[in-house]
Amino acid sequence: MISVVITAAGNSTRFGENKLLLEIAGKPMIVRTVEQFSKCSKLDEMIVATRKQDIPLYQELFNRHNLSVLVVEGGSERIESVYKGVKASKGNIILTHDGARALTPVWLIENLIKAVEEYGAAMTAVPPTATIKYAEDDLIIQRSLARATTWIAQTPQGFKRDILLSALESAINDQYFVATDDSEIVAMYGHKVKIVAGDFINMKVTVKSDLVIANELFSQSLSS
Repeated sequence: MISVVITAAGNSTRFGENKLLLEIAGKPMIVRTVEQFSKCSKLDEMIVATRKQDIPLYQELFNRHNLSVLVVEGGSERIESVYKGVKASKGNIILTHDGARALTPVWLIENLIKAVEEYGAAMTAVPPTATIKYAEDDLIIQRSLARATTWIAQTPQGFKRDILLSALESAINDQYFVATDDSEIVAMYGHKVKIVAGDFINMKVTVKSDLVIANELFSQSLSS
């Protein structure tokens, strides 16, 4: 059984309002995100982890759009939201995904699942289109990172259930909440993570200009 846990418990601090309720081509972003995963025939279960006060709102949204989704209470940290979603799931393979990535191609989800079946842990990522510089707090460049060996992380990411649960439990016990994605946690606690080539259309809406781009990309994907 394969489950996806979609995180939707953030405060959208950089955006200034709950971006997941803003529309992409006439539907709330979180609905568009879930719809993309509902198109994948290999998925058996969809779970959305959100803030306690938002559970009725999200459940009503999904019911209105005929989407079968289990909505659960997330945590104050992303790691905790993923953990609660995984604990509520039934899958032996778990995909994790950002609620603000509404344009994920179905073929990418399927490629990720294949990689998880083979390697146990995998993530989607794209190569950088510009040179990556490394600098610390003083903002003095220390070195450039080669494009050929660097990747920009995306979601979905995927893991065998026992691998992900063990890593999340260790991170929570250690109060290690600085990880920015689940692959970092899994790798930190001893499991190799395979990279699956992602797609630049699979963007994350972070600031308001991203919403304009997402709407345009969505309309182009419908017409292509």
